[in-house]
Order: sequence, then C-alpha cells, then structure tokens
Amino acid sequence: MKRKRYVLKTRMKVFLALLFLGYFGIILIKQEIKMDDQAHKIEHLKEEIAQTEEMNAELERLIQYTESEEYIEKVARERLGWVKKGEIIFIEKKNN
Repeated sequence: MKRKRYVLKTRMKVFLALLFLGYFGIILIKQEIKMDDQAHKIEHLKEEIAQTEEMNAELERLIQYTESEEYIEKVARERLGWVKKGEIIFIEKKNN
C-alpha cells in the first residue's frame, strides 16, 4: 500500500512564507530600534566624556596655579595681610 504524500496548497505556502517574512521583519525592526537607542546612548556618553575631560583639564590647570609662587603670594597678601619689605599698607575706614 502506498502512502499518501501530503502536499501543501499554494495558499498555505504563501501564508507560511508571509508569516516567516513577517516574523523576521519584526525582529529586524526591533533590532534597528535597539541599535538606534544604543547609538544615542554612545553619543551621550561621548559628550559626557568630553565634558569630564574639559573639567579635568581645568582642574589640572588650577592645581598648577595653586602650586605657583604667584598664587602663594596672592593668598598670603589677601588672607593673611602679609606685605613685602618696604611696602606700605593703606587701610580704608568704613563709615557705618
């Protein structure tokens, strides 16, 4: 006895092909959306890195400045009232 072969009808083949293509199309779209979000995150992180590097450079310049003789003299004059030999300090009276 011969077995009957099951043959898919043309409509069923088209339906399965469309289902298959639709499934992979949806997956492709989801991946594109996810990749776009990640690209935006990467761009945002690059901007943050650039800002942090600028701030770091500014802090490095500030460290260099605070270690200089000029800064030490300025602080000594402003906060401690120190003067060099031969200098005269004029103190302004405040009227209340």
